[in-house]
Amino acid sequence: MAAFFLAFLVGLALGSFLNVVITRLPLKEPVWAGRSRCPHCRAPIPWQDNLPLLSFFLLKGRCRSCRDPISWRYPGVELAGGLLALALWASFPGSYLLLVYGPFCAILLTLTGLDLEHRWLPDVITLPGIGLGLAFALIFPHLSFGEALAGALVGGALFYGLMWAYEKLTGKMGMGGGDVKLLALIGAFLGIKSLPFVILVSAALGSLVGFGAVLISGNWRQGAWRVTAIPYGPFLAGAAVGYLFGTRELTRLLLGG
Repeated sequence: MAAFFLAFLVGLALGSFLNVVITRLPLKEPVWAGRSRCPHCRAPIPWQDNLPLLSFFLLKGRCRSCRDPISWRYPGVELAGGLLALALWASFPGSYLLLVYGPFCAILLTLTGLDLEHRWLPDVITLPGIGLGLAFALIFPHLSFGEALAGALVGGALFYGLMWAYEKLTGKMGMGGGDVKLLALIGAFLGIKSLPFVILVSAALGSLVGFGAVLISGNWRQGAWRVTAIPYGPFLAGAAVGYLFGTRELTRLLLGG
């Protein structure tokens, strides 16, 4: 029980750090550039106001200095970090796989935050992430290097082909290059056998959420469902996490390996 609690605390702390990355990267600020500051008044945040999850509720969601509201993204990412760490420890207690899937989940969480807030999946994360997934396949026996390389190449090629075809047929961009690289990253970490599940589930989730957004907005009568844009990265990330924790072994059995 103590191990699970410690894993959760470590995940909360990691989520707090990932919030710094999500905040500073779009501003082109160094991630390690000193103490965190309020994004509104730029006042330095004291340590007691920077406790993961706890400080947000103690401060009632407002900056101590200027009283402007604090984005719910901060406790959301921290809680997600804690829950992912808990799930990792429950699935791979004491295993070397924590060294593989811990960074993978941290990357997915960071990219999800950036895509939701800025519609941005930066190359500075996705490209090194692909390399890291391939390097792990060389170091650890969870995947063969061939599976990881095939996952990265096929994942990237599939989405690149879909992006190119959609743009040629409609004259509009239906998918960003960041989504292409994110699927390649997922393939590098989870292997080529994960791709059918990740693609189908992310498409289903994205369609449901997009349709729901159109219904809520009330614009479905004007055909808004055809052009409503939503960030797709979070759905890819969610499907990858679902595969990792819920269906990885089942999918391998169904595909005969």
